[in-house]
Amino acid sequence: MKHSALPSPAVGPYLRLGYMYGGVVVYQAGESLALRKLTDYELVLIIEGKVSYISDDRVYAVPPGGIILGRPGFREQYRWDPRQRTRHAYFHFSIDQIPSDWPAPEKWPRTRPDPNPVIVALFRHVMQHINEHPRWPAETPKRGDCRVVEALMDAFLERHGVDEARVDEKRPEPVGRALKRMREIIDEDPGHAVNLTDLAKASNVTEKHLCRLFTHTMGHSPMQTYGLLRLQLAMALLARSNLNIKEIAERCGYDNPLYFSRVFAKTYGAAPSHIRESLLRGKPPPPNPLPTDITPRVYW
Repeated sequence: MKHSALPSPAVGPYLRLGYMYGGVVVYQAGESLALRKLTDYELVLIIEGKVSYISDDRVYAVPPGGIILGRPGFREQYRWDPRQRTRHAYFHFSIDQIPSDWPAPEKWPRTRPDPNPVIVALFRHVMQHINEHPRWPAETPKRGDCRVVEALMDAFLERHGVDEARVDEKRPEPVGRALKRMREIIDEDPGHAVNLTDLAKASNVTEKHLCRLFTHTMGHSPMQTYGLLRLQLAMALLARSNLNIKEIAERCGYDNPLYFSRVFAKTYGAAPSHIRESLLRGKPPPPNPLPTDITPRVYW
């Protein structure tokens, strides 16, 4: 049973809402919300209990902390947790204009089972705005209120795009296992000597195959990647710690600070001390040679 197509909102530079209202509801174990057809947009945050959300004959399992997004024309149904009560916050809204950089509404995700904590915080912020405006939906939300919803929706939609094309999922499993092992060593024992044999063993492939995968995926050999990971951590420590250059070198597995500075300058085009001075003057750092999602954790 598919929902019928409805006219799309106008497109412009920012989000403009026609109305907005919401609240918090508690359902007892085993209750359900009968089939209904939405006439506007609705965001639901599951606070307590598990939910089965049925939309267009497809069932979505949504745990506590998950978010559901309904659109006009959706035929939907809720089955609440059969073992405990369910509590959720919700708000309905109409859209007069959507930002031009958003995908079309028919491409929006229906659920976000594990949203970024920022999205949940923004949801609570929207609910606070609703509580502060008892005359809604009789009054049109002001631009500041629309900006809060826009930030929430923008994060919701952007996160969806990242999930559908995760960087990690594009990397072969052996590469992921090798990167994980590299990060563990740098995090826990940066002075530990690493060789290609160890990385191949951790990846469960031959050394030759691992080199071929890394060259194709990362643009560098495994050992080159390991060295760049250490330097990438050094860059973060220069920007976000009070450690001196010698301490940073040791933290990143270099026992000779002069050698560390030479390798760093060859990679980033300037000595560590010059980069730190530039950062203190408000200049941006040079680009990293590797994706930032694989940078080791920063401890000091």
